[in-house]
Amino acid sequence: MTNWPKISIITPSYNQGVFLEQTIRSVLEQDYPNLEYIIIDGDSTDTSVDIIKKYDDKLAYWVSEKDNGQTDAINKGFKRSTGEIVAWLNSDDVYCPGTLQAVADAFLADPNLDFVFGNKLAVDENEITFRDDRHTRFSFAALILQGSILSQCASFWKRKLFEKHGYLDESLRFCMDYEFFCRIGQHIKTRHIRKNFAKFRWHSDSKSSTIQDVRLDEHNMIKNRYLKSACHGFPPAIVLLWTFIYRAFWYVLQGDALYVGRGICRRILPRSLRPKWL
Repeated sequence: MTNWPKISIITPSYNQGVFLEQTIRSVLEQDYPNLEYIIIDGDSTDTSVDIIKKYDDKLAYWVSEKDNGQTDAINKGFKRSTGEIVAWLNSDDVYCPGTLQAVADAFLADPNLDFVFGNKLAVDENEITFRDDRHTRFSFAALILQGSILSQCASFWKRKLFEKHGYLDESLRFCMDYEFFCRIGQHIKTRHIRKNFAKFRWHSDSKSSTIQDVRLDEHNMIKNRYLKSACHGFPPAIVLLWTFIYRAFWYVLQGDALYVGRGICRRILPRSLRPKWL
């Protein structure tokens, strides 16, 4: 009988009642045999608490109380959790079927792994897919110089990374995931799985739609913090070129050559002219 590692999933929630039940069901319907699911709600005033109460008997813990924002809520959940493997799923995103099983299989196959990530789908309010976001082998230099080369909602890691490197930076409103990945990125053994792990939802009330200026400011600050470590004394432009070549090679090798072309077009076009599906 397989000794499945305990996986702890944290969902921070605040007034996302219209999507929250889909999120909860996507976690519980994984039917993973050793799941610890925790919801930290920030004193929602919509239907969120009623929805959470429907699943009370299936949750390891939940609370609805005022907090200091999303990052505080996520850290609160992580500090209460006990799983060997951890992740968080925002209250408007969902997991794809079979995700937790695939994650557990990867960690069981290689006990030395620290971090496992998959691909994600971008969906709208009605969960209709308009773009697939594919990833390839992890590169710390590419993470710093190219930006988020992996997706938070499709990422899972060992709890021990918190013990070594600390929790999420609560001073950040948007890029807490990016900063955490940059902080641990030089020290981890990773594996990418060519499978859709999650669906990331774009909608009018999401942070991705409402505070892009904050995202850009935080991202640039974090990039500058780790730039020296990523470049190892080489000019950033040279390292950036190398990361593009490195990642393009692995994309082609794994069968995603057309995705490379799409990525080039996406980076060439200004954001204002870039179609949503690109």
